Amino acid sequence: MKIPVAVLLVTAAALTLPSCSSLTLESVGYGWPVESVVTVARNNMVDEGRYVLACNVARLAQEEFQDTTALIGVQLRLLRNNDGLYFITGPKFKHVYVFAPGDHQLSLRSAIEVTKTGLENPALNLRPPYVELIDGDNFKRMLSNDDIVEGKRQ
Repeated sequence: MKIPVAVLLVTAAALTLPSCSSLTLESVGYGWPVESVVTVARNNMVDEGRYVLACNVARLAQEEFQDTTALIGVQLRLLRNNDGLYFITGPKFKHVYVFAPGDHQLSLRSAIEVTKTGLENPALNLRPPYVELIDGDNFKRMLSNDDIVEGKRQ
C-alpha cells in the first residue's frame, strides 16, 4: 500500500507545528547586570554592541534639552530592567526616561523627574525590582518603572 506524499506532509506538519507554537520559556529575566555607557555619534545614533541596541536619540535630546544636537559626543547611561524596559539618562539630564521596546522602536513609558538642577555624573544599577540611580556621594534614588520609590527629588 502506497501512502501519498501529500498525506505524509500533512501528517508531519500536524505533528510538528503544534509543538513549535506551544513552546514557552518562562521566568525570563531581561535585566542587564550593569549599565552600558554609550557615546552619541555625530548622526545622533547610539550603538550598544554588548546587548545589541542601536537607536537615534535626536528626539530624546529635543525632549530634554530642546536641541536635537545636544547629545552629540555625550555619554548616555542605559540599563534594561527585568521587565524589559530601558532606562536612559545622562549628564545634565533632569529626568530618567523609561522606554518600552516595540517593533523597531522604543516607546516612552515615563519620564521620571529626578532633579531640578541636572545630573552631573549619573550611574544606573539594577536592584530588582528597582533601578538605582546614583549621582555623587549624596544622591541615590530607587526608581520603579514610573516613579521614584525611595529618595527625594532635589
